[in-house]
Amino acid sequence: YAIILLLGAAHGVFLGFALLAVDTGNRVALRLLAALTLTFSVDLAINYLYVAGHLAQFPRLRFIESVAAFLYGPLLYFYVVALTSTQVFRMTWQRWLHFAPFIASILLLIPYLRLSDASLVGMIYDGADPGPELGGWAIGMPIVDSLPRLLIGAYQVLGFLRLAKHGRNIREQFSLIEHISLRWLRNLLLAIGILWVLYAIALAYGGAGPVEQLLNVVIVVVVYTLGYMGMRQPDIFKQQDRRKEVTSDIDERTSDKPKYERSALDAEMSAALLEELQTVMLDERPYLDDKLTLSQLAERLGISTNYLSQIINQQTSSNFFDYINSHRVEAAKQILADPDKARLSVLAIAMDAGFNSKSAFYSAFKQHAHMTPSQFRQENLS
Repeated sequence: YAIILLLGAAHGVFLGFALLAVDTGNRVALRLLAALTLTFSVDLAINYLYVAGHLAQFPRLRFIESVAAFLYGPLLYFYVVALTSTQVFRMTWQRWLHFAPFIASILLLIPYLRLSDASLVGMIYDGADPGPELGGWAIGMPIVDSLPRLLIGAYQVLGFLRLAKHGRNIREQFSLIEHISLRWLRNLLLAIGILWVLYAIALAYGGAGPVEQLLNVVIVVVVYTLGYMGMRQPDIFKQQDRRKEVTSDIDERTSDKPKYERSALDAEMSAALLEELQTVMLDERPYLDDKLTLSQLAERLGISTNYLSQIINQQTSSNFFDYINSHRVEAAKQILADPDKARLSVLAIAMDAGFNSKSAFYSAFKQHAHMTPSQFRQENLS
């Protein structure tokens, strides 16, 4: 167990500096991920010293681990925001406020630094009560140890909400979302959340030892996964550098007013543009391009992306991703029902219809046709 912690810490440091050295892609997101990875590494390293019995020689390092826990939530959430934002992520004063608990935890633990090494070792390894020496400041450590668990839970909820919004955003702009859906990050957040819940339950019943060990091992896996997946994650949006104050952590602000209320596109113009869109889809078949985006299709029609999005949303009750895939599915149906093409593989048909993978084809086909491609072929060729 100690060796796993040590290897996890060492590898985390390596990944952290590797992320800092990357000069392509979303560099702001990568630097936030590097900070998170290095923070995890510090936690693992101090846990290694504790398990190996070496923390008795440097007992004040225990407090670094305690305050570092306040960085997990903000750094992880800001990484999600930077990765999914259409604007370059900047640390505004509102965002710096997220680190106020981190600063407060340092202030709360200052009185503990005055304790003798013997008192600190007794507190860390034997659970001794340092209350008599600290007086009224003895409340600091319980607060610092318990508060991060609540904060991490809150930041995970914010992270899930941000990823859910990201899922809606990319479906409005892209017809290919497999590599930008961030499903891996959502699953990682879910795994961390489950572990923290188990840890909280174990603490409530006074038996956190095995669960805490499991949590630390999972942190090692998290460090590896975050680092490697973060370096492999392609850019999602062409982020704009808007140097203006951001008054919220969410760049794209929500409004209580109905969507498109301020749009100048009236019903008559919308109907005319829809007819033009349908003509282009029928004659030019742009959906056969597996990388087709909303902006590319809007440019072909000679209208703004906002107008095209509004037409698709209002006139077809769909988003761009589903609208394009519905045309691809119809194209695939024609091929599947053609006896002369019965020898074509499902993957070849998927590629011919504008899909770039078999999994994406199956998912879209089942959504729009309510059966698998093989079932459809069998029904139409039997």
